[in-house]
Amino acid sequence: MSDSVPTSSSVPSSSAVSRTSQFAKYKACFYDLLTWKNLYVSGGSFAGALIALYLFKYVNVVKLFFNFAYIALGTAIAVEFAGRTIKGGPGFVSSFRGSGNYFVISKDIVDPLFNEFTVLVNFLLVEFQQIVFVENFPLTVFAFVVSYFTYFLVHYVSLWSLAVVGVTVAFAAPPVYLKFQEEIDAQVAAANKIIDKKISELKVQANEHLGQAAGIAKGYFDQALDKVGYKRNLPPVPAAEPVATEPSPPAVPVAAE
Repeated sequence: MSDSVPTSSSVPSSSAVSRTSQFAKYKACFYDLLTWKNLYVSGGSFAGALIALYLFKYVNVVKLFFNFAYIALGTAIAVEFAGRTIKGGPGFVSSFRGSGNYFVISKDIVDPLFNEFTVLVNFLLVEFQQIVFVENFPLTVFAFVVSYFTYFLVHYVSLWSLAVVGVTVAFAAPPVYLKFQEEIDAQVAAANKIIDKKISELKVQANEHLGQAAGIAKGYFDQALDKVGYKRNLPPVPAAEPVATEPSPPAVPVAAE
């Protein structure tokens, strides 16, 4: 008996397997980072994120770039002019590079970085879709709570402050959860039971109100049909034809005795 050949639908492609393994790698990386598995890496990432937010708010990066650019270019022009004046030929700056030795970025360096960036973006998109389609119920509830409070806080707090609070919570909440996991899970389970009970009660009440509303609507509809002369659940009755009446005989006078 020949061996059965698996179809393409039953065997995952190599790209799908590679993507899944890469997603697992990034998931483990974020988990280790936010749960402080490595104290130095997590602390450095947390400090780097806060420094980046500080620079974004208080440092004008564009102004610094152009400030550095005109200083560097002015210095290069002065050194080149001095070299041409002294030597009478190419200056110090133009002769420093040499002939044809330009700095270029190798494709072997760019391609792996671009591929890793693509995998990271796809990982974030997949995680977002899993939250939207409620594949992880507690995570979706947590995202809802964060979105709900952020919607109100954004009216009173700046985006920079919200970003700082978000980074702090992202690095502080996972260790707290791991430390008090049993207590938090118990509270979440109790909350889920209460939510399920309330949803069941709302469904029963909604069905009752819907049945009452349907009955009232049917009564009004039947009354409207009665007003227009439509007989429900009965075949139409033909109108009765008028019956011809015979003329009464004339009265005969009776002689008086």
